[in-house]
Amino acid sequence: MLRELEDACVISRARLISRVMTNIFDEELRPFGLVSSQHTLLGSIMRMGVATRAEIGRANCLDRSTLTRNLKLMLDAGWIEEVPDKVQGRQRPLRLSKAGEDLLFSSMPAWRAGQERASKLLGQAGLSAIKTVADDIPRD
Repeated sequence: MLRELEDACVISRARLISRVMTNIFDEELRPFGLVSSQHTLLGSIMRMGVATRAEIGRANCLDRSTLTRNLKLMLDAGWIEEVPDKVQGRQRPLRLSKAGEDLLFSSMPAWRAGQERASKLLGQAGLSAIKTVADDIPRD
């Protein structure tokens, strides 16, 4: 059993990769007061334009409590804002604020540095594998 866990445990290896990648990007983004999960959400919200919390959660495969916690921090920081004229019932759509857009653009050199470090560590085969798997994950 121990050999099987050491040699074949998919979750252990995936979590190891995730922790190492997170640490690389967090280190690069730290001077901007960002962590990698926030940078990812800022980019996602920018791509989506105006989006509900549910849409943002689905696009990023985040559970409701994790998403709510992260979005609250970003709202409080002024990086995202609710869009009052798009409110439908209880949904309060969000978009990037000017401050969030400025932060995303100013932090891009740090993100690129993280990309370079991660790419060197993973190699071309690792990058291709991660992209292929991520692209195949259903997000609905």
